[in-house]
Amino acid sequence: MKDVAEKLREDSTVVKPIKLMFMDEMRFGLISNYRRSWSKIGERTVIANQQEFSNRYLYSAIDPITGDNFHIIGFPDVNAAITKIFLEALIKEYKDNHIVMIWDNAPFHRKKELHEINGLTPVFLPSYSPELNPVERFYGEIRKSTANRLFKDIHIQESIIEDEVATWMDNTSKIQQLCGYEWIIEQAKEFMF
Repeated sequence: MKDVAEKLREDSTVVKPIKLMFMDEMRFGLISNYRRSWSKIGERTVIANQQEFSNRYLYSAIDPITGDNFHIIGFPDVNAAITKIFLEALIKEYKDNHIVMIWDNAPFHRKKELHEINGLTPVFLPSYSPELNPVERFYGEIRKSTANRLFKDIHIQESIIEDEVATWMDNTSKIQQLCGYEWIIEQAKEFMF
């Protein structure tokens, strides 16, 4: 992170305040999402199962320092072209900031067109380390809203997820509490110049 902070200090094109954001994508669909549940003592819990292959994606970017967050739901796939649409909408939303986007090493995140977006500096997390991305923790909370349930179609499930995301969007202190890992807050001080 120190290397990125030094590069940003030296980059004369970065004149806006820095906003540190973490980003990820979440697939949701009509395959059952199981979570713990209660049952009567001595009785086995029975949870219905669903195995339909209809999927959508939720894209999210979260600033764990301020709790600011940005989401777009309903994408049919994850790839560089769709990610670019999300990033351009994010840049438009935070037009007064230069965004340092921290994300995983998905192959499509490495595409050149994503690194050439004005107002955005990508930073990659180490491979196979989802525990370092606080958006994963946010997605764990979002998945609770659809756990142990069956859905007639993907649009019903998408609506429930959208409502759950909306409840989180307005509660930045809750996002800070959930996603503000101590190591992120400490290292973010490097970017505040």
